[in-house]
Amino acid sequence: MSMKLPSAPLICILTCLLLGACSSIPKIPAKAAVFGHRVETTVDSEIARYYLEIYLQGKNENRDMDEKISALYSSHGKSVPSREELKEISQAFSVDFAALFLADRLLNNRCNKDLNQLFEVYLNNDTAVDTSISSSYQILFVPGWHYVENGHVTGADFAKPRELATNLGFENYLVALPPTGAVEEGANVLAAEITRRNRSGKKILLAGSSSAGPVIHLALGELLDQKELSSVKAWLNLGGILRGTPFIDYFEGRPQRWLFNLYIWFKGLDKQAILGMGTAPSRRRFSRLQLDSEIVVINYMGIPLSGQLSQYSGTGYRMLRSDGPNDGLALLTDAIAPGSLTVVALGSDHFLAEDPEIDKKTVALMKLIVTYSNKAMTIGCTGQNKDEGWASR
Repeated sequence: MSMKLPSAPLICILTCLLLGACSSIPKIPAKAAVFGHRVETTVDSEIARYYLEIYLQGKNENRDMDEKISALYSSHGKSVPSREELKEISQAFSVDFAALFLADRLLNNRCNKDLNQLFEVYLNNDTAVDTSISSSYQILFVPGWHYVENGHVTGADFAKPRELATNLGFENYLVALPPTGAVEEGANVLAAEITRRNRSGKKILLAGSSSAGPVIHLALGELLDQKELSSVKAWLNLGGILRGTPFIDYFEGRPQRWLFNLYIWFKGLDKQAILGMGTAPSRRRFSRLQLDSEIVVINYMGIPLSGQLSQYSGTGYRMLRSDGPNDGLALLTDAIAPGSLTVVALGSDHFLAEDPEIDKKTVALMKLIVTYSNKAMTIGCTGQNKDEGWASR
């Protein structure tokens, strides 16, 4: 359920060395029960530790820190901070503090709170899905980048989630995207697949990870008409890089560009397809797309602290730290779909398959997306609720 962009740890490490982007991160021990989970890790600053262990517990022990944090809340109200605001918070406090602040703002939204509470219920309940319900749906799994070659390692091929979906009684298919194709190319393939699957009469649920995010967004937002969209009931966005990744942007600069070009030549990849996942073209594409308000969109967002990184995310995380909290490949708020709800996975990063409980969580997410595809579950939670931070800004 993730993407390993182009699978090249060596090129990442060399780039870090060239840019001096991988300096060490402070490791301050911190532990607390927060957002319904026990967290025991290291954080990058004393104020992040204080925020986690003291302030978020409703306590006040340091007047200076309390006043600084309270002022931040006063200035932001109920809204979810934008990418620019999170960068500013990272600079004024720390990256880990900004990540925790984002999690807190997301989970204090009424609609997100209800969603996350139900997710926890499903996570701790092993009851099966009623076959009379699952048989009325079909799930289209939209794979991530390089899923044919690397999917068995990264989870981008959805092999295990498809097996779990079958066990739950869901008819499901893997959409055969070009493994290293452009966003536009993949969106055309997906749009054709949705049109074809419409004929079955079953309701369609879409699940896509990483680079599949912008593919799904483009197909739903621009390539399908109202009739073709009528059977699409929900989209589960698993860390989709909807507004691109600065990771790509770094490879366009010098001197790292020559490493990037050499790697592309050696692997026989399409350079323009990769550059299309950079932030500039991705943000332009994101800004012009409009989703049908009848489609329920749920993000599953990994929010890691600096001491919680998986084996694949460390280098990318360090490269992106200067831009604010990230999951090892994308800035966190850039993975929030418009008019959507968000399940917060504190402690996970972009590589969701590295979570030892991911199978159990996958089943819970399938139950959740079916429940929320019922329009009654989203009453009062519409794309117009931007004042509460329900929709991405």
